This record gives sequence, C-alpha cells and structure tokens, in this order.
Amino acid sequence: FSASFFISLRAVISGVGALRIPSTGTTHHPQRYLPPQPLQSDLHHRSNTLRHAMASSSSSASFSAKNASMPPGKRYPPSRVAIDPVTNEKWRLCVAAAVLRPSDGALLIGERFGVPNSWQCPQGGVDDVDPESDVSSRRGRAETLREAAARELYEEMGLTLGLHVEYMYGGNDTADNANVAPPPLRYTTKGTGSWLERSGFAGQELHWVMFRSISEKLCHDPRDICNLSGLNGERQEFTDVRWEDAEKVAESVWEKKRGPYAALANFLRKPQEKEK
Repeated sequence: FSASFFISLRAVISGVGALRIPSTGTTHHPQRYLPPQPLQSDLHHRSNTLRHAMASSSSSASFSAKNASMPPGKRYPPSRVAIDPVTNEKWRLCVAAAVLRPSDGALLIGERFGVPNSWQCPQGGVDDVDPESDVSSRRGRAETLREAAARELYEEMGLTLGLHVEYMYGGNDTADNANVAPPPLRYTTKGTGSWLERSGFAGQELHWVMFRSISEKLCHDPRDICNLSGLNGERQEFTDVRWEDAEKVAESVWEKKRGPYAALANFLRKPQEKEK
C-alpha cells in the first residue's frame, strides 16, 4: 500500500475517535447561545448552588451524539442530573413550559414533528455548568429551572419572555426554589431505545414551570405568533400549535408522560373541583 493510503486511513480512524463521548465530557462543536430575553436579575451574580425540588444529588452528563433527532455537528452543554439515593439510578433533569391563557386557563401545546396526533408542551433538559461555553455566565453556573423553560419555549415555539409570556407566581428566576408548580415526577424511558437509555439514564425528572400569555395575538391564535422552525440552532420540534384543556391533554399524551401531565391538570383545577 502507498504512503498516502496509510495517511488517509489514519485520518479516518482519528475522525471516528473524535465522535466518542466520555461519560463526563462533551463533543466539540460550536456552542449554542441563549435566546435574547429580558431577565429579572443580573446573570453574573447568581448562586452556583442549585436546589432540586426532590432530594437528589447533582452531576453532569453529556448528550449522546448518536441521537438521530439532534442536529448533526451541534455541540450540546452538559445536562443537570438527579441521582436516586436508593437505586443510584441517573435521571436527566427536565423542564416543561406550561403556558396558560388567562381567560380560560387553556394550555398551549404543540403537535410533535414526525409524530402526527401527538401533542405536548415544550420541554427539554436543564444545562449544567459548562466551562467550555462561549457564554461567560454559563462557565461558572448552571441554568435554573425557570431559565431552562424560558429557553426551551423560545427554541421550540419562538415565544419570548416579557414579550409573549411572563412567569406566574412572581418574576424571580435566580434559584430553583423560586419556581411554584406541581411537584416534579419521574418517567422512565427504559425499553424505548432512545438516546437517554443509551446514555445510561433511567428516564427524566420533569419539573413544570408556569407561564401566562401576555400577548392578545397569542391568546387569539398561536399559529399567528409561534415560530416552529427551531431556533437557537435547534431542530424543529412541532408542526402545529393550539390551546387545549389540560385535562384533555393529560388523557391523550404519551402514556409514559401521563403522570406529570395529570399532576399539572390537578394543580390547575379550581379548589371546588378538587373537593369533588
């Protein structure tokens, strides 16, 4: 074989090795940026100590590059995780954005891309401290639950905090304990063959973050306002949006997520309805 052949072969082998992801590392691709949104406080003076609503310890985990649903060549920051103290199972910390219409309490949901008739709220992981981030504030602290939910809402539906929506129960987003919502619940992804399972996660620990719409146009018809193309370098998540009763959403959502959605519906019930 010629010398050029061995040089080419070595380059190919080196390229394959670059795709391997260590258990606590990250792939090296261009970093995503946070969506432009008004924040209630100075990003550079937030505590590095984050509290989980459920008793759990925190560590880092990288997204799997083998996940076909992720844009190729995109670098993802490590994700906050919860370790079960009894089973030692690893659960990815996840947030879901519950946007409510003030007039009737309807819930904003989207139809998942490539999964017809499957509707849910925007959701995603919570970014951990990322020393390699191009965003200086991310190098020393992780996202809070509210920050992550606002980012996911922007990336998946194009809605901006302060312009289209606002936090319910106060505007503080500097710590996890500022979030008022249903208790977090875990749902397993075992047996699904998903990137979560391949990455060693037992499933996700879903935390709800409550928003209310402050846009009349959004309340009237979200199709006129929402941008579903996938922003901030993310792939498209939804193909359609609508307002729906939370009870109906809980009844029709993917069965593994039914628990968290039922908890949300119960949280939103009027006191007199809960007593029935």
